Amino acid sequence: MALRELTIRNFAIIKHLEVEIGDGLTVVTGETGAGKSIVLDALDLLLGSRAEANLIRHDEEQCEISALFDIQSLPDVRQWLELKDLLGEEDSAAFCLIRRIVRRNKPTKCYINDQPATLSSLRELGLLLVDLHGQHEHQSLLRLATQRQIIDQFAGHHDQLSVMAKLAAQILRLRRELASASQSHHDNADRLELLSFQLNELDETAISEGEFEQLEQEHARLSNAQELISGIQATVDALYEKDSSNVSEELGRAVNELEGLAEVDVNLAPAVELLNSALAHVDEARTALTGALSHVELDPERLAEVEARRDTLINLARKHRCNENQLPERHQALQAEYQRLSGEDQTPAKLSKELETLSEQYHKVASAVSAQRQETAAQLSALISEQMQDLGMRGGKLDIQVEPIIDDQLHVSENGLDQIDYLVSTNHGVPLKPLQKTASGGELSRISLAIQVITSKKSATPTLVFDEVDVGVGGKIAAIIGQRLRDLGSNAQVICITHLPQVAAKGQQHLFVDKISDQKDTHSTLIELGEDLRIAEIARMLGGSQITDRTRAHAEEMLAQAGNTE
Repeated sequence: MALRELTIRNFAIIKHLEVEIGDGLTVVTGETGAGKSIVLDALDLLLGSRAEANLIRHDEEQCEISALFDIQSLPDVRQWLELKDLLGEEDSAAFCLIRRIVRRNKPTKCYINDQPATLSSLRELGLLLVDLHGQHEHQSLLRLATQRQIIDQFAGHHDQLSVMAKLAAQILRLRRELASASQSHHDNADRLELLSFQLNELDETAISEGEFEQLEQEHARLSNAQELISGIQATVDALYEKDSSNVSEELGRAVNELEGLAEVDVNLAPAVELLNSALAHVDEARTALTGALSHVELDPERLAEVEARRDTLINLARKHRCNENQLPERHQALQAEYQRLSGEDQTPAKLSKELETLSEQYHKVASAVSAQRQETAAQLSALISEQMQDLGMRGGKLDIQVEPIIDDQLHVSENGLDQIDYLVSTNHGVPLKPLQKTASGGELSRISLAIQVITSKKSATPTLVFDEVDVGVGGKIAAIIGQRLRDLGSNAQVICITHLPQVAAKGQQHLFVDKISDQKDTHSTLIELGEDLRIAEIARMLGGSQITDRTRAHAEEMLAQAGNTE
């Protein structure tokens, strides 16, 4: 079904072992102290439990545990691996290899299909593959998530759970967005107030594109008007003063004289042309200077206006931390920001409305799930309590209580609105108490077995591991436990660590743990027993180390009754 191969290296007193696990019920036996529970401990470590240095074999620096799972018929596992991009190559996608290495004084290493993985990923995947029922620290039934899952799987409301989880995720996301939007709304109010002031100031100033550059030019002319007028007039006078020393008159005389000489010497013709050109340029310069002079005037009032406007723009630019020519662009940017923030101002109200709608939908679905859970809890409580009687817990009772976590419309969880408590009484007259505080390891395992018997056809976990399920019982009850485990094996892969022959005889596969010691070393081995060795082991379990014809015959009879002989 799921677990195909288990490999353990340097773990506790194990040096190295490899074992193949079959379908149906696999039993693990061995003498007291041989290390039968090491198999469960190794699986627990592989699937994410806390690693401690004392788990490493005393003469080694690291231990390694790996397991190969057949996942061809496990869509939930395949989907999880695909989402994590850990499914592996197409030709090996039917299997999943999990490996964990624990080192002394160094971080642990985890691998899924030979790709590095986190410990949390190992735990997530482990919950989909293996359900451990043993000592309290190994007991999945004590997890609140497992207790809720048992009810939900039996109720069969998977679609509603999916809808509820999606709605819860949407609501929690919207709550975060609303909190952020509300804070932004508060911050935006201050920002909008500042923007409004800044925009009013800029609107009133009415700055045009390129205005500051024009003001600079006009300011330069007005502030230097007297100097400009004097300089231009002096230049014009120098060019066209009416006395004989002006430039125009001198050039004219030079041209007249050279023109006569050029008739004698043609080589002077170019010089004449140049002087005529110079005379023309002087005339053009006078025209330009006269035009410029007409645009320069002494106007103190206009100068004051320009300086005031210029100072206004300089101060505005300083406020907005830009240069004066960038003020129009800054004005446009502030207008755009104001419009955007004004639109966002409506976001909290919109989110609140959406949140209200989703919350109504969520509580409608969650309330329906709660009602189904309460009905299912009552059914399961009765069925499991009946199984507990059959498994030797006379007067035992399990009461699954489903109560609202809080009567508050604000409560939202992907798991619904319920607090689920498993209350148990293991004997007549003993008050019901929380499962975690009442049952022993063996009782927990038997309660888990009772639950699995009732829910196995609806359970999604492919591999179940039981330890101590037969502690404190014997005879008829042990045989019933063995048969229940075997029945479970028709729907799941079951591994049971047992010390009772009645249980061991029911297994379709029998693994034997043996502790080998010499003067230098002690280590445990795990081997699969064939029919002859299996008869001998069950005979040992029946009568001790001295195997008699009677105990051997009894062992053969038990195996035959279980259908485990050829």
